[in-house]
Amino acid sequence: MTRIQSFSLDYYNKKVIQRIMDKYGMDQMDAARSFLSSETHNMLENADMAMWEFSEEAIFNIWEAEKITGDPRNSEYLRSE
Repeated sequence: MTRIQSFSLDYYNKKVIQRIMDKYGMDQMDAARSFLSSETHNMLENADMAMWEFSEEAIFNIWEAEKITGDPRNSEYLRSE
């Protein structure tokens, strides 16, 4: 697996964690733990998946779909219909 550039990953981490905190009222550590341990984050780290092409809003949506349904591929951004 080729990893995404660290500065890009840092950007997404900060933005998505802040969105989680804002929407769900989590403290920073819980929000970070939830995102960093998710399949969504694993997918984001994998440069071969090219998820860096998505906005932070889209990455948040993918994470949220994973939390609600158990599978990030249920996000409107990743579903193939």
